[in-house]
Amino acid sequence: MPYLFIVLTWMLSVSCFAAENLDLNGLRENTPLGLHLKTLRTTRDDTGLTDHIRQAYFQGGSHDALNFGYTKDRIWLKFTLSNTSDLDIERMLNIRYPLLDKITLYSDSQPEPLYSLGRLLEGKNDQALDVPASYFVMPITVKSNSFETYYLSVESDDSLALPIYLTTQSALETQAFQYAVNFAFYIGLVITNILFAFFMTLILRDREQLYYCLFMISNHFAFFSVLEGMPNTLLGIDTLFINRDIIPFVVCFSMLLFTLFAASYLRLYSLAPKAYRLSRVLVGLMIFTLLLCFILPYFYAITLSTFASILVGMFYGSVAKTYVVRGRPGIKSFILAWGLGVAGAMIYGLKVWGIIPVNFFTSYSWHIGTLLEAAVFSAMMAYRAAQDRKERLVALQSLNKKERDLRHTQEQLLATESAAKTELELQVKQRTRDLSNLLGQLEDENKSLAELSINDALTKVRNRRFFNDIYPQMWNDSIEERAPISVIMLDIDHFKRVNDDYGHLCGDHCLVTLAQIMQSSVNHSTDVVCRYGGEEFAIILTRTTAEQACVVAERIRENIEMTIITDGEHTFKVTSSFGVAGLIPTEHASPDALIAQSDAALYKSKRNGRNRVTMPDDEKNKPIPTCLP
Repeated sequence: MPYLFIVLTWMLSVSCFAAENLDLNGLRENTPLGLHLKTLRTTRDDTGLTDHIRQAYFQGGSHDALNFGYTKDRIWLKFTLSNTSDLDIERMLNIRYPLLDKITLYSDSQPEPLYSLGRLLEGKNDQALDVPASYFVMPITVKSNSFETYYLSVESDDSLALPIYLTTQSALETQAFQYAVNFAFYIGLVITNILFAFFMTLILRDREQLYYCLFMISNHFAFFSVLEGMPNTLLGIDTLFINRDIIPFVVCFSMLLFTLFAASYLRLYSLAPKAYRLSRVLVGLMIFTLLLCFILPYFYAITLSTFASILVGMFYGSVAKTYVVRGRPGIKSFILAWGLGVAGAMIYGLKVWGIIPVNFFTSYSWHIGTLLEAAVFSAMMAYRAAQDRKERLVALQSLNKKERDLRHTQEQLLATESAAKTELELQVKQRTRDLSNLLGQLEDENKSLAELSINDALTKVRNRRFFNDIYPQMWNDSIEERAPISVIMLDIDHFKRVNDDYGHLCGDHCLVTLAQIMQSSVNHSTDVVCRYGGEEFAIILTRTTAEQACVVAERIRENIEMTIITDGEHTFKVTSSFGVAGLIPTEHASPDALIAQSDAALYKSKRNGRNRVTMPDDEKNKPIPTCLP
């Protein structure tokens, strides 16, 4: 009877063993282990595998790819492999997730760890198989007709996901090669979009394009390269900061750039002032979060940056919804592009926090979303460029049509004159007058187009583009004539307060009035008054020394100070600050240096109380009494 009890107990243990063990004999070449793993959570300490852990209760796995989200615990995984064949079997235990700090594999039959890998350890794959992918690989050999129990200890301050597979060496190399091809394809598409945005920035000279180009470099390229472990895999960089700690900084910097881009693209300043003020607060919050990432431990820094990213997405999602209700043009394409990126990031975030399971789609949803986002934004930029080109072609076709009409009219006049010179004399004269009118109109239109391209639309003085074109010519003329040239930089004091107190229309009227004062105060017909910036003007004075330019600047300053500005509803005065610089140029002198001196003198005027004329400290000529050195 006692022998029967022993036999039954042995049979029960064998059946339980068969139910829990994973037999390597006949196993697929690429097998996920999630359902075959048992898990245990413990605190992080310096102890390894102890009898207490061996005897603890391990919970069974419920998914092929385990996901524990952000946790400060140490995760223990237990699994048993058996080999019922007559030959030893080797398999590659690999974890396809690079954001793990410490990984230690133990065998129940050995007291020392089999492998110690992870980001916190230099040369993380020195003991493992060298594969061209950011995997943690641990070769395992199970003897014939035996079984072995393994314990895997995992820690990470990132989201702790564990897509663990048991594969053959050939299957692992094939899968790693496919991964490398897929990631190279992703990076290639990202670089293509970055180059497109870069060249669009150079062509259009648009700040929005610059913000978005930098955003793609930071988010699409740098962030995902670190996320996939590329610094260590491709470049051999073992530095913890590059492989892990830089992630929160890149995330916050990316969100800062996108906040600036979206605020500019959506014209929040003019179309939604309240949302614009909130976006400024959001920019400050992103900067503050970026600074906190230098202080906080990595676990809290990455958590904070994740919440900051979600906050940016929610804010611009609400702004986009408001724009749709109001029917703002172009908002639907913006929602489509940003929505794809946000949707991918949110799915990835839900995976990170363990709310949804880990699979191919949730693991690469952010990659897919950013690619689609970049594609849509690139299409939007290309469409805008095409629209501009189309408008120019329409204008050119209109001019060509007028030219053809003019030729046709000339031919008719010549034919009519030769056929009936006397009889149609009156008609010829009439046609000649028509021709003259057409030529006059064409000339007037050409002059108007030329004036529009070099004049500021609001103040009617020359614009920045004209300044950039004419200033080098005037500089070279002064070199040939050995004549002095001076530059006056003028900035309206506290102009933003005028816009805030009286409105932008009143501010525009103020700009027009001051431009008229400047235009009427210059001495020579060759002197040029240009609108240099928002409330900043530049005046180029030929054949004028610095002292003479200072007199002109003081005259303009006094006229501005004494002028009462009114638009019928508001009456006020403004003052202006001036910077004056002049010299007799030589071939070795830089024209930009003169502008820089004038600009520096302008800012010195501002620092010294505004409403004054200032010359550079190193001006050789003695300034007149009204100019402050």
